[in-house]
Amino acid sequence: MIAVTAVALGDVRLASASGAFVRAVGTQFYIGGTPFRFVGYDAYQTTSTSPGYQCGGVYTDAEMDQFYSEMQSASGASVARVWFFQSYQAGNPANFAQYDRVLSFAAAHGIRVVATLENQWTACEPNHAYRDITWYQGGYRSPDSGYPLSYRDFVHAMAAHYVGDPRIAMWQLVNEGEAKDASGNCNEAAAAQAMHAFAEDMAGVIKSVDTNHLVSLGTMGGGQCGAVGSDYATLHSGGIDVCEFHDYNNDAVAMVANLSLRLAQCKALNKPLFMGEAGIQSTSGQARADEFSAKLTAFFGGGGGGYLIWSKHITGDGGYSVGPGDPVEGVMLSWAQRLGSAQAPVPGGLIVTDGDPAPNSSNTPGAHVAGARVSAGGRNSTAAAGSPPAILEVVPLSEWLLHRIR
Repeated sequence: MIAVTAVALGDVRLASASGAFVRAVGTQFYIGGTPFRFVGYDAYQTTSTSPGYQCGGVYTDAEMDQFYSEMQSASGASVARVWFFQSYQAGNPANFAQYDRVLSFAAAHGIRVVATLENQWTACEPNHAYRDITWYQGGYRSPDSGYPLSYRDFVHAMAAHYVGDPRIAMWQLVNEGEAKDASGNCNEAAAAQAMHAFAEDMAGVIKSVDTNHLVSLGTMGGGQCGAVGSDYATLHSGGIDVCEFHDYNNDAVAMVANLSLRLAQCKALNKPLFMGEAGIQSTSGQARADEFSAKLTAFFGGGGGGYLIWSKHITGDGGYSVGPGDPVEGVMLSWAQRLGSAQAPVPGGLIVTDGDPAPNSSNTPGAHVAGARVSAGGRNSTAAAGSPPAILEVVPLSEWLLHRIR
């Protein structure tokens, strides 16, 4: 006997059905009882609207729909990483309209969003400077940069507002976090301590109101200040659910040394790692597609959980952009199909899953054991013995792009 829960396509406020959310089980992501290994793109500028705060250009509704449609069909994208900074509220803490627009267009084409909540750098947050160590040591607890809310209060409000929304794949605390001092120097011990305390505090803030979504810290993984060597593992050892890496300036190297190290560290922590940004200049044409193919092969062969390229554009306009018809799209689609993450249209926008994943690294769907631990957004859960019910759920995912902003 199979129990079925139906969810209307437009109804994203799922009060139950934990299978609707992306979860971490060991070193892999799951949706319901199905492993979820994904490809996609960075799409920071999709949050821009007119009127509204803008960064990286504005797309009309027709252009947004065209972009997401092409992205999913040509690349098999099932995840996009997008800026959800406080700047997009235009000074009104009750204004969620620009985030909602991204989620709506993304979900319409089967794409989930990694929602990044703060920038280490100044881009798209025009009134704040580089986030130095003093911000991680406590500055994030007070309003600054002309914002009405402190970063801590903003994140709490975002987590509470979107707690029931499975269109969000995970929360990410910072884009490319590091903790140098105001002079640009690094005291690694102090930086590591500050960032770890920040990560634990903010993971706790989110999980106090939202146990549905995973939490990523947001790190490049290349030995940045506060995450050198074993400090990277320490940052991800507590309440942070997901590891991240960024890959630039190593076009011809399939598996860079730091990525191999981070995969090993996160495997030891029993947590998944995803590629949050991978960028290769578009001047190399087909050669770039071949380079990405080699990188994807090495990454997923090494146990990686998801791979996002910086970035997808509505046109091929140079730089790191991947426009329509770019050979990279074919590589991404091939991997989406191989991984099973490319979503075919489903009547009524519903997808059937077989319930919760098996605990203790088992990949056998429904192989639950009473009392076994399953990582779900950092929360321990106890499953009833026997196979769980199947769930009809929406699988919304998102993706889009423009030029690389550092």
